[in-house]
Amino acid sequence: MDGLSEYSLAVECSPRGGDAEWRMYAGSGSRSQLLWNYVSCDVLLVYNLVCSSCGDGFNSVSAPAEPISDTWRDSGSGQDTFYRLEALNLPKREPMTPTQENAALLLPKPTSALTGDLAHVQMPTLLQSILMAQMNGRLKIVSNNRGAEVYFKDGIPVHSFTTDTVGEESIFEILTWKEGDFSFEAKVTTDARTIRQNLDSLLLQGMQLIDNATYLRNSGLRPETLMQRKYKNLSEAEFESMVASGAPIPMQIQKKFYRSIDDGKTVQSMLEKLRLPRSQWIPLMCNMMRCDLIALSQSTGAAKSARPALEPKSIDKRAIQNVMMSLRRPETGLFTYPAFLYFLEQEYFRGYRSASPISIVVFQMRMASGNLDPVREPLPLAAVSEAVRRISRVKRHVDMMAHYETFDYALLLPNTKTSGAAIFATRIMKTLAASPLLPGMDMDKLSFAFGIASIPEDFLDLSLLLSAAEVAKNAAMNSPSPIVLYKDIK
Repeated sequence: MDGLSEYSLAVECSPRGGDAEWRMYAGSGSRSQLLWNYVSCDVLLVYNLVCSSCGDGFNSVSAPAEPISDTWRDSGSGQDTFYRLEALNLPKREPMTPTQENAALLLPKPTSALTGDLAHVQMPTLLQSILMAQMNGRLKIVSNNRGAEVYFKDGIPVHSFTTDTVGEESIFEILTWKEGDFSFEAKVTTDARTIRQNLDSLLLQGMQLIDNATYLRNSGLRPETLMQRKYKNLSEAEFESMVASGAPIPMQIQKKFYRSIDDGKTVQSMLEKLRLPRSQWIPLMCNMMRCDLIALSQSTGAAKSARPALEPKSIDKRAIQNVMMSLRRPETGLFTYPAFLYFLEQEYFRGYRSASPISIVVFQMRMASGNLDPVREPLPLAAVSEAVRRISRVKRHVDMMAHYETFDYALLLPNTKTSGAAIFATRIMKTLAASPLLPGMDMDKLSFAFGIASIPEDFLDLSLLLSAAEVAKNAAMNSPSPIVLYKDIK
């Protein structure tokens, strides 16, 4: 239509509960293009995204609805909306009916403050909505006796602080807040720049930090907990061998942290001495515990319990490691395809009982040559090993990477929706393309194709989940985007 732009907003709500999924399209029918998809129960945040996508000034007219697909077809006589993207000095709109006036009062003006409760809007969702809407201003958060401020420029966080943290550390802290009130004040700016990383990277690191903090809490770690080394006369070579199976933290930092553990001292006293931020000491503490280097016990000053004192049970980590290595391909260190299927089935049953999502990423890493009909050759084993090492540094401890059939690879991402899996796939591509996997390798020829499918977003059947991820991967090979979600395939 001349002078008109057509948009459609679709929403899907599961009868089993959970947040609604919103999708905004430009165009109609087979020519419609997905602008964004967003999961939230907060309609005010969705409204801001719609306003940002349509422009600051627009007026609306009604037109007969054209169903986007069978999934989104409305059984009633719905109406699509067209927005005229013209200057603000358009002729005055037709007077609104009383019903329209009442509805307008419920919607925030584009310049008004965005407010809400963290009990209804998760912090990652709030930050992502501000980024998608490219908002400028200050986000203020009050949670219990704590406060935080985050400044945004075009939706990108540039400066943040809490009561006792500044910059990226404060972002990691507020991601853990589950209660409190927030308000966004538009056009409030600052010259301070304390945040260097992009939001996707901060959110991924923040989620990993939360997972590690949960692991420590479930393991019984408290500020008053006493720590002690399990091995009194451990050589440096033995220490390096034991931590090799843990997270890839620089060896010198791990050694310094291990040496600072003073038997009989509490966790709080050690942390006060080291003065490390949460983003550093939590992964270090997790590594020490997962590699079986330290033992925890209750402080002597704690209230005495009627339960008998417990001695930590010795767990043979080497025996566990031997079992795990028998499930891996020795040349790459990745789990075999049959092992992947076994762990996938176990995670499927666990997710079914806990009603948590599971995402599968099937992908290929190849060297492409030729323009019209490129030939994709598998990477050399040395390059695959380097790629595995880099991916292991950015994935969570609970994530699993494995060979998929002959030359492809797969990621099992528990408790992850397709949107989160797509963010992680983007992070993998950036990590692998940051520098050559091998000396002299032409990184311009490195080709990726990621296919993503999820339970329960796409299917409830395990075999269909794998087929969907393969189809999405094949679509990515012929798509301008190297990452394709099965649910986005038309």
